[in-house]
Amino acid sequence: MSTLIAGTGVASASSPADKAVAACGSSYYVQRQQSMGLGQNVTVFLLYSASTRNNCVVTVKHENAGAYYGTATGLGAGIQAEGGSWKKDDGDYKYYAGPVYLSAAGQCVRFWGHYEEIGASSIRDWYHTSTFGNCG
Repeated sequence: MSTLIAGTGVASASSPADKAVAACGSSYYVQRQQSMGLGQNVTVFLLYSASTRNNCVVTVKHENAGAYYGTATGLGAGIQAEGGSWKKDDGDYKYYAGPVYLSAAGQCVRFWGHYEEIGASSIRDWYHTSTFGNCG
């Protein structure tokens, strides 16, 4: 089982998906995901827990992201139930944004991710907004 290292925001798990599960909680499993960035160095995950009946979104930097990993850059995670308002966590983070939780029984949800990629001569913002799905 994955755990977070206290006070660091770094998951001891090896894969980005394991880190997303560690951030949300051990009862969560990945439903959908989308990679972002030139090197696909960041992934936004939509997770769900049958025991809590909550959805969870986390945007995770990959360890192979080089200088971006461990450096605070723009990173965001969000979720919206159909007909509802967005719940987002968007700021400067070293390892991951979120977790953002939403109980949406009987509704479809969509997830959102943001990644600010800082290059030698430019800054590029990547965004992903999924379609509505995972209805239930």
